Amino acid sequence: MKVLIVSMSTLFIEALQIAIRDKRPAWQVDTYAIQAPLFNQALRKKIKEQCIEVVVIETTNQHFALIIESLKKVKGPEVDIMLLVDSRMGEVYHLLKDEERWASVTKNTRLDEFVLLMESFKSNISNLLEVSLKELDKKILRDLAVGHTFEFIQHKRGMSAEEIDQSLYRINTYFKVPNYIESISKAFEQKIIT
Repeated sequence: MKVLIVSMSTLFIEALQIAIRDKRPAWQVDTYAIQAPLFNQALRKKIKEQCIEVVVIETTNQHFALIIESLKKVKGPEVDIMLLVDSRMGEVYHLLKDEERWASVTKNTRLDEFVLLMESFKSNISNLLEVSLKELDKKILRDLAVGHTFEFIQHKRGMSAEEIDQSLYRINTYFKVPNYIESISKAFEQKIIT
């Protein structure tokens, strides 16, 4: 697989490149450092010439909308885009819900899970093995449905951020959707939560 990591942080892209190469030595992992949250023709040329399959974009909260709009102008039709997002997952989802071949992933996703997402990425929905929901996953879904924040859930349930992220991964995989907002909707439809 040919992967391109794009960020305004050189340290981030170099660390992620090393980590992915360690997990998947056969993958061709390249980097592209940007100076501003705008993408240019040089990035489009690099994606096209190197036949990049997945572009991983590290975003910051203050720049994500600008990054998405700029990237829509340079993205080719055969490229999957994965945005690494901080805390504004819902807003990113609303900007991308009608776009094909885009996904958003929280930055605190474990590397193993992130690599699996890249391997199985098809349009907006991952096609992973069937998983079942744990009772804790249902409690987290209920908490999110009533509007509790991740920080509140973390303290209420005595969980680490990594445990919450693993639960969200299971939840989204179970419902075969790209984010927890759609998972909540499907959970209500299927009467998993009321």
